[in-house]
Amino acid sequence: MSKLIGGFLLLLIFISVVIFKSYGFTLTQSLILGIFLSAASFLFYQFILRKKITVKIVLLFSAGFFLGLWLAKGITLSLYSLFTNFPYLQEILFITLPYLFGFLAVEVGRKKPLSELLKDESSLYCTLKVVDTSVLIDGRIYEIARLGFIEGKIIIPRFVLEELQTLADSTDHLVRTKGKKGLEIVANLRNLEKPPVEIYERDIPWIREVDAKLVELCRRLKAKLITTDYNLNKVATIKGVEILNINDLANALKPVVAVGEELVIFLVKEGKEKNQGVGYLDDGTMVVVDNAKHLIGHKVKVLVNNILQTSAGKIIFGRLKEVVK
Repeated sequence: MSKLIGGFLLLLIFISVVIFKSYGFTLTQSLILGIFLSAASFLFYQFILRKKITVKIVLLFSAGFFLGLWLAKGITLSLYSLFTNFPYLQEILFITLPYLFGFLAVEVGRKKPLSELLKDESSLYCTLKVVDTSVLIDGRIYEIARLGFIEGKIIIPRFVLEELQTLADSTDHLVRTKGKKGLEIVANLRNLEKPPVEIYERDIPWIREVDAKLVELCRRLKAKLITTDYNLNKVATIKGVEILNINDLANALKPVVAVGEELVIFLVKEGKEKNQGVGYLDDGTMVVVDNAKHLIGHKVKVLVNNILQTSAGKIIFGRLKEVVK
């Protein structure tokens, strides 16, 4: 990679010298300007992009940069009399326009495949998906992605990985296990051929909380947030971020139970209200039965009265019909 960067900077110096000489600069002046532009490009990469340079970024920035130079030359020739009276405007134009177009090309091109930049078919592109810490610890995201139910690129922010690493280094065994599981899921996701998974290197240093960073990142990238965190779900929705809650997906895939349907369950504990008994369906759905506290430890037939659906899960309320022997 260092050889690629060095080659690009040398190429940039050479092309800059050729272009500036054609504008009437001496060889020494052209060389100095070329070195300045190359140094500025390297500093931009090092301190602003803060991410690994890629061939795509090099091509995009170069195309935008030289387009800016060409436009600056055209403007200078078109308004020759103006720049004769105010020569410093020409210098400002030649310094600002190339970088402006270079940065713009990188920002626009980063969101689309290089081969598709000139195409406008919206169906070619899928919304980015940003995952949070809870999803990676939960682990179900891997099977969902492996089976092809997620379209578009999956984004894993660097600050989420750092949070998982902190959990994995914890002295608490349970917390450490969660952190290691999350890191294993990240490794498994990156081994998938589809969908593509990218580690997003940029941080948002002025925001301290990870949840707030995730919301801001999704707003910037116009991405959807995949989560299992109920509170983050609410906050992100208020902020206008579209949510894909895996718990909602799991609940939607559970067998449909209608009001008036009969269920057979085994009561395992008492409910919160007086005389309630609680049992569970095979998929884990809680069933609350009125006036069944005395039948805890027995199998009963229940008539469904009401169904409460939340992001935390589905709760079925029913009344006792008979004891099943």
